[in-house]
Amino acid sequence: MGEKITVALAGAILLVMLPCLITLALNGRYEGITVDMLDSGRDVLINIDGENQLMDVEEYLVGVLPQVVDYGATKEFVEAQAVAVRTKVYYAMGDKTVINAGDLSYEYFDDNKYMNKYGIDNYQNIKKEFEQAIVNTAGQIIK
Repeated sequence: MGEKITVALAGAILLVMLPCLITLALNGRYEGITVDMLDSGRDVLINIDGENQLMDVEEYLVGVLPQVVDYGATKEFVEAQAVAVRTKVYYAMGDKTVINAGDLSYEYFDDNKYMNKYGIDNYQNIKKEFEQAIVNTAGQIIK
């Protein structure tokens, strides 16, 4: 009797979980996650509008991708570049958890620079594509 209850309970759990697993497999595991939710535990000290600010590496990468990737590149290429740039930043940091942006060879694109490069009508969609590449590869580096 106890075995039948266990099998029935396992079947019910599987029935509930199966649609979730299928959705997860089809849509990816990062649905609903945004860059500002990520916390790598590593920060970049950057000067924005005359103020020094600590910014998580993941968020910093969103501002660096426009320098290293042309808009229109494939999703896979953008993600590969996100991993490569993150690897370079981590390598430059070594064991430290904070690095000065001036010690890196990247120009940071804030919203104004995004607008200047891509236009006021397009920059938000383009920035979202770069953000999604960062989310999809969060924490990944080349070893």
